Amino acid sequence: MRQWRRTSDIKQSRLADILGVTQATVSRWESGAQSPAPLQYNLIHQMMTRKRNFRLDHAIKRLVMHSSQRVHLIEDRSHRLLCVSSPREAEWQRDAAPLLGTSLWRFATPEIASAEKSLHDLGWHEDQTDHLTFENSRRDGDPLRIVDSYILWERFFLSDGTAVRLTTGFDQQPNHV
Repeated sequence: MRQWRRTSDIKQSRLADILGVTQATVSRWESGAQSPAPLQYNLIHQMMTRKRNFRLDHAIKRLVMHSSQRVHLIEDRSHRLLCVSSPREAEWQRDAAPLLGTSLWRFATPEIASAEKSLHDLGWHEDQTDHLTFENSRRDGDPLRIVDSYILWERFFLSDGTAVRLTTGFDQQPNHV
């Protein structure tokens, strides 16, 4: 695992974030002092055997940034903002650049928090479901303006194995999901 991680240019702390463990745990795995749990072992195996396609990652980012919809991409577990569309940035009424790389969790509405809490029971992190649509309340002011009446979350993986969540906002309940 250590050799793969180093040749893939993934730091222990980054791998730990992806797998939802501490950097010390990754270190123990690499030294043989501890073995990953079955779920983490499967994720590591998938990452090690999957051909990395950085061009696809860049295409996803480009599609999000140039989307005409209110959409943004976050890391699934940390809620760290990866990229955002212009309509989403306009909705927020603020420059998104300072938010890139930071968690958006502090801006969650009660409905977003409730939907997040439901993910475990839905098997979200065990790949039993990869999307969720829910009704949301609007917020017109601080700390972050949110105009979406409905939110669609779609989960997928980047080439480095990072689980990400595409968040799309709608004024009316989408009927294509």
